[in-house]
Amino acid sequence: MLTLPREPRTDDELWWLIYAMFGIKLPRVSVCPDHVSPFEAVAHAFFGREPNFAVWYASRGSGKSLALAVLGLVKAFVRDIDVTILGGSMTQSLNVREHMRKLMAAKNAPMYAVAKDQATLIQMSTGKAIKPLPASQTTVRGPHPPLQLLDEVDEMEWEIYNASLGQAMEQMNAHGQVIEEYIVASSTWQNPEGTFTKVIESSRERGLPVFTWCWRELLQPHGWMSQRFIDNKRKTVSAQMWHTEYDLNEPAAGSRALDLDKVAEYFVDYPPTLSEVHKGNGDHDEYVWENPVAAGLYAVGADWAKEQDKTVIAVVRYDVQPYRLVKLIRINRRPWDYMIGRFNEVTQDYQAVAEHDGTGVGNVVNDYVDYSDTTSKFVMVGRARTQMLLDYITDFEHGAYRMPRIPANPAHPSVTADPMYRAHRAITVADVYAPGKWNSHLPDDFAAMALAHRALKKLPAPSRHDGTVPKSAAPRKADAQFHTEPDAFSTVSSGGVTIVDERYGGGSQYLVGPDGSPDMWEAMSL
Repeated sequence: MLTLPREPRTDDELWWLIYAMFGIKLPRVSVCPDHVSPFEAVAHAFFGREPNFAVWYASRGSGKSLALAVLGLVKAFVRDIDVTILGGSMTQSLNVREHMRKLMAAKNAPMYAVAKDQATLIQMSTGKAIKPLPASQTTVRGPHPPLQLLDEVDEMEWEIYNASLGQAMEQMNAHGQVIEEYIVASSTWQNPEGTFTKVIESSRERGLPVFTWCWRELLQPHGWMSQRFIDNKRKTVSAQMWHTEYDLNEPAAGSRALDLDKVAEYFVDYPPTLSEVHKGNGDHDEYVWENPVAAGLYAVGADWAKEQDKTVIAVVRYDVQPYRLVKLIRINRRPWDYMIGRFNEVTQDYQAVAEHDGTGVGNVVNDYVDYSDTTSKFVMVGRARTQMLLDYITDFEHGAYRMPRIPANPAHPSVTADPMYRAHRAITVADVYAPGKWNSHLPDDFAAMALAHRALKKLPAPSRHDGTVPKSAAPRKADAQFHTEPDAFSTVSSGGVTIVDERYGGGSQYLVGPDGSPDMWEAMSL
């Protein structure tokens, strides 16, 4: 058992105490200009340095919740005080509590001083307690601990955050010491119009400390993150997420959510084998690039019309790599039975899994949707909505899709040219991070694609539909035209002429017969 003759008085003593109690070596090196180490933020709060409030603004995955757990435990046990934990949701509050549970499993952790150890309570033998709280007006106004830990402030409602600031109050401990109040407001910064934006701006205006650190402060040898982990993480998140949540660039409401270079690269002219069939006049348009194939696997996403929007139904084929859009329906407001009927028909025709917007009126629509075993609704609000959009953005930017360019139609000037391409270019960071809103400002076509992506991602990865085992990692010849790699394959056809067509990925080649018609769609190794 670890015995303390007295409380730590210096930063060095505190660092060694944390290491001795919990086996955690909190990073102490600041790398970037104007950044601090995580330990510096913890020390400021432990010693209750003025102004008794600090913002912790750090990268996703940079140990914010762990640092909060360390701070809460060491200050609660060493200084004998109450502590509350308030997250953007009860799940986030319990996330900090889970870190505490793991820390208390350390060899020298002060389990001897614990009277109760429950999921929502750590009570000490002196009567003081650590409590995770749900984000509600009732709970945030009740307890008055000296130490208040706020986690993921960006996902809190402003009213709840504001009300919670009245919690922290000074308190006398069992040793007769008066411990002054201290508040930590910790978060990543995602939403340019969210609560954390107001917190940051207010703190800067009033000269309150904003302790900032990113992944560089966590890198080995001074931290616990490896360069390999960072490199892999950068490959698996969207460019915008890396820009704001890892490199800590402030989110701008008007900034694009998608890398526009990737949008330009992955929207292509579909080859002649997938010829577009368009019917419509701008009021009700249908585009078909591929009719149902018996061995194909398909997913459907539907975004229902609001007051001024269109109902958009997108069909994606996902047993091929990259995935491709094979049908698109765009309908101005019609009777609900008609629009739902088209959704049911498409789902049946393609024998598809499907997801539709269940927000608001979509919840009623769900009662009239057929094939409930393969179709589900998704309520597009809150964190789940943001995560769904980020999942689609991340996979899109990493080459999971090839999408068709839709040219203007001179015969029908009212038909929107390239609606899907425009939607992908138009979506902004503010559109993605709108946790309390419907998707009223989300581009309809983008929403339909994100819903289709969610539908297909809920299923196991498809096996090769022809039942064969690939001999190499190279694309199948039916899909080669969707790959932009310059080292794709080919075969030679007698009597044919090899030509290069830059439309299909820049460097792809295909064979044509003597009459100029496509003879075989196989890219040739260059």
